[in-house]
Amino acid sequence: MARRWVRSVAKGQSAQRLVTLKSLPEELAEGDPVNVVWYKWSDLRLLDHEPLARAHARPGHLVLHVHLVELSLLAGLSRVGKVPRCSGPRARFWREAVTDLSQRLQHRGQHLMVCAVDSPADFFIQLCKRFPVASVFAHCEFCDEELKTEALVRSALLSCGAKLETFWGGLTVVHRDDLGFDPADPAQMPMFKGEFNGLAKKRPIREALPIPTLSSPPSLNESECGSEAIKAAFSIGPPVPEPDSRQVCKWEGGETPALDYFKWYMESGQLKHYRGATESFAHGDHNPVNAGTRLSPWLAFGCISARMVVHEARRFERTNGKSSSTGKGSGKMGSTGARLHTELNFRDFLRFSALSWGPQLFKIGGPFKISGVEWKYDMELFAKWQAGQTGYPFVDAGMRELSTTGYMSHLHRQCCAAFLVRDLRLDWRMGAEHFEACLLDHTPDANWGNWAYRILQRPGLVESRRTYPVENHITTIECIAWPAVHDAHMEHTLCWVPELKDLPRDLAREPWRLETIPEKRISVKPYKDSPLWFCAANRANWDYEYFWLPGNAWTVKQSKASKKNEIATCSLGSDYPYPVVPALNLEIDLDALPVCHSWGDTDCNERPHIWGTPGVERDGSSDRGFAKGKGKGKQRKGKSQFLRDAAYERGHEKQRVDKKHRVATEFYSPQALGA
Repeated sequence: MARRWVRSVAKGQSAQRLVTLKSLPEELAEGDPVNVVWYKWSDLRLLDHEPLARAHARPGHLVLHVHLVELSLLAGLSRVGKVPRCSGPRARFWREAVTDLSQRLQHRGQHLMVCAVDSPADFFIQLCKRFPVASVFAHCEFCDEELKTEALVRSALLSCGAKLETFWGGLTVVHRDDLGFDPADPAQMPMFKGEFNGLAKKRPIREALPIPTLSSPPSLNESECGSEAIKAAFSIGPPVPEPDSRQVCKWEGGETPALDYFKWYMESGQLKHYRGATESFAHGDHNPVNAGTRLSPWLAFGCISARMVVHEARRFERTNGKSSSTGKGSGKMGSTGARLHTELNFRDFLRFSALSWGPQLFKIGGPFKISGVEWKYDMELFAKWQAGQTGYPFVDAGMRELSTTGYMSHLHRQCCAAFLVRDLRLDWRMGAEHFEACLLDHTPDANWGNWAYRILQRPGLVESRRTYPVENHITTIECIAWPAVHDAHMEHTLCWVPELKDLPRDLAREPWRLETIPEKRISVKPYKDSPLWFCAANRANWDYEYFWLPGNAWTVKQSKASKKNEIATCSLGSDYPYPVVPALNLEIDLDALPVCHSWGDTDCNERPHIWGTPGVERDGSSDRGFAKGKGKGKQRKGKSQFLRDAAYERGHEKQRVDKKHRVATEFYSPQALGA
């Protein structure tokens, strides 16, 4: 089995502090039959919970609700990178969600037994000795390690004369039984997300299940439920910090906060500003970095179901009308509600794919069995990436936000992940392990699936390295291109990398310019088997979407004189690190940028790669002809409008988009495609 984690007791803590199965009294199993609802960490809710509804629908049974804190998940270490299994922010959210569930059950005359365990199977054997357990009701699992645990529990219960009954329920927008094919069969499960999305959007979506009338519970000791039991179960976990004031959303775990936030999100009309998490071409004030729903942590912990979100988004648009999801008028991706549905379908694609990929998802070759890559295991380099000390501000801002808050936008994750794989060349599983430990919205299918599907590229990575071995500059060009349009005033970056705040915005985006000068002009436009640009859409839709980039960049070399004393007190190597891989100065025509921005605030003689009309700060007195927050909307005037409209007209006639999201063949050779 490709186990993701090894068990470990946190340094300085004794295993004797654990709440173990020995604390359960071994009474004779007699009396009324008992059904058990087994809550996993990923389904902590009452609404739309099929195992809960099924358990309470059985007449003549008492019902016991149980949540098991698996110690390998709370206090283990990762297998490859030896990363602590669970970060403080993630442990806090988990505990809050369990506390909320316990309170919601208590308000309905029920209890939640909470226990920290090494082995769920051993726990249920002891539980059957205490209660006459008839059945344990739970959601199905879909990833290899969790499926192994499920099988062990099923076998243990059978040995005690009880059953494990599992249900798909609201794990996905479209129920597994309604897909029209078996996702566990690789021959039937679509290989690409676009093909899956086309099929899934034609399938019916079941309504969310209401909270049932709850049956009575068996008697429990006070120490087995409530706040004291929860405190004891999480006692061996990591230190839990206070929420950071800089985080974009003050997430609180639990179904109650999830429903309250979702109600506010819909009633305040925030859906109109939604940008798809993966829509890298939506620019302006509402972009993928700052205009997501922020529901992902609650979706991951199962505090709210995805199909409920889709139903509510549809109801909202029927009542309030539709808005473009891209800021491009009608938009190629349709309305914001439709885009949200598409994003949740991608989540489902990875969940169903996990069934067909099996344990291969967690192996070094990934589900597509990539071979021929020479991976590094430089732990010092890995630590710099984890801590946001790479010398690339956009990457560092994302990594610091992640470790501090447990969150960063999906767009940012792609950049940071691709940088680790393509430029640092570290084993991709080390990055996936770090994300798993930190992310509030981690689920094994979504996190590992995104790394394997988007970052560990099926074609391109091996062949492009072999054909074009780039060592003298960064290859993940998105790390230096996306800040120009997705953080055009450096507000997000400087929030997390404050040591650069006294620099001009140009230098805060490219701090290596403090001690370097341009050396050689190179082309960064996509070409066949190019090692540049990790995102396939950046290659296939270059002319259509990157009309604002001239297509060149400059390598840099050390300058004889530093600019740090002339401009600011920030010093590379002490205040902020040198780039861990050689940098590039990306050419930008400021008049072509489709957003309001702050670029061009350094001497034009010092920046031959940046030209055009300088922008202004957000609080500036003039917009210099730009319309704030319009993205690529028709309101923008000048060169940007001309280039955009010309690109869109070309794209309208022939846009290089593969409807099934296969990689465009004009950018990869047959060898790279595996032909």
